[in-house]
Amino acid sequence: MSGFFPSLARIGSYRSLPFAVAGALLMVPVSPFAFAAAVSVETDSRVRALLALIAIAVLTGLLGLLGPVRRLGIGLANVLLGTAVPAPAGRPDAGSRLRSGLWLALHTLLSGVLLTVLAFFALGLLVPAVWLAGGQDRISLFWDDVPLGAWSVPFGVVLLAGAIVLVAGATRAFRAGAEALLGPSDTERAVLAERQAAVLAQRNRLARELHDSIGHTLTTSTIQAAAAAGLVETDPAQARRALGTIEEASRSALEDLDHVLGLLRDEPAAKEPQRTLAEVDVLAVRAREAGLDVRLAVAGPVTALPAAVSREGYRIVQEGLTNALRHAGPGAVDVRVEAGPEQLAIAVVNALAVDRPRTGRRGLTGLAERVEALRGELAAGPDGERWRLRATIPLRAGA
Repeated sequence: MSGFFPSLARIGSYRSLPFAVAGALLMVPVSPFAFAAAVSVETDSRVRALLALIAIAVLTGLLGLLGPVRRLGIGLANVLLGTAVPAPAGRPDAGSRLRSGLWLALHTLLSGVLLTVLAFFALGLLVPAVWLAGGQDRISLFWDDVPLGAWSVPFGVVLLAGAIVLVAGATRAFRAGAEALLGPSDTERAVLAERQAAVLAQRNRLARELHDSIGHTLTTSTIQAAAAAGLVETDPAQARRALGTIEEASRSALEDLDHVLGLLRDEPAAKEPQRTLAEVDVLAVRAREAGLDVRLAVAGPVTALPAAVSREGYRIVQEGLTNALRHAGPGAVDVRVEAGPEQLAIAVVNALAVDRPRTGRRGLTGLAERVEALRGELAAGPDGERWRLRATIPLRAGA
């Protein structure tokens, strides 16, 4: 029995009842016109009532062709039926309007039928109620006198069970219809997919910004703090310089963090710090202060590079030096930046450390995404006893 009848505890199974009431309310604006049209037809009163209901459905369906009414239908379905139909993306096309009009017509028509049937069921429940109250052996019901008896109680139980099953079935039908007719069209799905892709791309970009900036700063600060702790008594001046480097790097990272948080909070005024290859020497100085022997070579007019290329070039050098701080073996770290007429070439080369294996490639993955976005190429990996990071970016991609 419990497998046949929907559980009374599952309130969501009976959401068709308030949804049908909402459909009945939608009939109110068009009902006078529908009844006026039905009355003008010379026929039986029952046929007139049917014609009025059909006219209401047709007129309501015409209202469903309007974009705002479609949004209202989606909102009602999501709130009252518990569906998850996405809001329309942009202006609805002709197909979406027709489907929403058909859905609104079916909504009002089925709502009228459901409420009418439930009204008859409620009226039928008077049979066991009157018989149990006693004092009456007949009742006027359904246009006829019905004799009362012991059959009244099972009759009422059957009516109540039928009403429960009817409402639960109507809920499933309403949900299926709403998802099929109010769901997004192919055009809207494409727009939603583009929006989702844009959001994911923005998140990936923010993740790269945080990894490159904060990761570099934490690596530099950790090394500088360890150095300052060892020199605070023997070489206070050098310890102060190390602390100064930590302060400067932290301030720069805070600016980047403030920018990223501004984007996450959807603050248009959040100003992005412009880190470009014009500041590549600052990266080299910080890396030297952290203990790396950096040999920097810059060739070509890096200050004349397109802004997008220059910003990504800065991040590439920053990630290369961060990896060298974490993983490089003894010896110099060679950094070469060459801005040619056709492309920007960056190379960071350092010795491999035997006792410090490389773990995690999130930074390199982020670099690959940056370079790929500018139609460039990135190669990173061991080359004999050295680790080589090389990136080339065509200048036309950032113009």
